[in-house]
Amino acid sequence: MNDQAKVTENKARDTVTVDLDTPLKRGDQTFKAVVLRKPKGGALRGAKVVDLLNLDLVAASKVVPRISSPVITAQEFLDMEGEDCTAIAGEIAAFLLQKKQKVEAGLE
Repeated sequence: MNDQAKVTENKARDTVTVDLDTPLKRGDQTFKAVVLRKPKGGALRGAKVVDLLNLDLVAASKVVPRISSPVITAQEFLDMEGEDCTAIAGEIAAFLLQKKQKVEAGLE
């Protein structure tokens, strides 16, 4: 789990909620959290999995708009504070690990 942000997850880990340290502002709306759903293969297109596992923010910016609620654009993601970007990228990377890998890494 990511130590940078409070993360709430469902039992099947199909989604996680990442609380943002710095709320995202869009017009009159303010978002204090982002829900990410587990990406399927199509959501990963255009991004190298190794880059996602290395928490590459440019690679994550390609995936975030496809799996976030509210939908976060690539530019909004890259404009976020570093700790929030890292928390989101870390959760994307965690989605990509098999259960066995998570156990071996001490993540479960």
